[in-house]
Amino acid sequence: MIFGLGAAIAWGLADVGAAVVGRRIGSLAALVLAQLASLALILTWYLVERPAWSGTPGDVGILAMNGAIAAVAYVLLYRGLELGPIALVSPIVAAYAVPAIALAVILLDESLSGAVLAGIVVTLAGVVLTSSDLRGVGAERMSRAGVPVALVSMLLFGLATYVLGLEAQQLGWLTAAVIGRVFSVLSLLVLAGVRRPRLLGDGVKGIGRAALVGVADIAGVVFYSIGSERGLISIVTAASATFILIPVAAGILWLEERPAATQLAGVALVVGGLLLLGLG
Repeated sequence: MIFGLGAAIAWGLADVGAAVVGRRIGSLAALVLAQLASLALILTWYLVERPAWSGTPGDVGILAMNGAIAAVAYVLLYRGLELGPIALVSPIVAAYAVPAIALAVILLDESLSGAVLAGIVVTLAGVVLTSSDLRGVGAERMSRAGVPVALVSMLLFGLATYVLGLEAQQLGWLTAAVIGRVFSVLSLLVLAGVRRPRLLGDGVKGIGRAALVGVADIAGVVFYSIGSERGLISIVTAASATFILIPVAAGILWLEERPAATQLAGVALVVGGLLLLGLG
């Protein structure tokens, strides 16, 4: 659970940063720069550690496909953050935990105690409530351009995080994270070659800001991968989904938003759910 919370903090910061940088230089440019920076960091770590290889060509193929899926999920996430409010887009994507946990329980037959299962349910309920603001429900709010892409991104991230966790158990977290990131970056470079985003449009400052987003994102991947290797994917995923608390907090402290009662109740449920996970 601790590693899941580490992933949540890192991914929450990455989402806030992606929203800011993407609106300055464009979502695709921000994503490509962030991913290149993250690849450089994790690849350096890999070359220093040089973990033993214990996989098969099939594992590489699975991670290659997963990297491409993750790349599409990232493109949609960054586009959604560019188009829509972070307080709406980020919580929708946080629902990736639902398909990921379902896959872990069904396909891996992860056995969960009563307290752990209750903690997962309460945590996810808190995530849903934290993302809801009943004062703003209406056709205009839900038709915002960032919502459809966020929904697709959520489903793809659910699959990608499950596969990453599975391969981390098979190969070790560092090997799985590196191979997955290599192929996600390659996929993005192909897209960048077609779309030709202005990567240097904001100069050194833009590159630096995007690189910081990439560092936060890969830190989340590292925490998630380590947690999945050492524990249950379902628990790590449930804890990592609480990253939405950071965008909500950013909206309150930075944008001076006032949270709805449902959102405050959601925060309380998230805390309670995490306590149940810890006790379990």
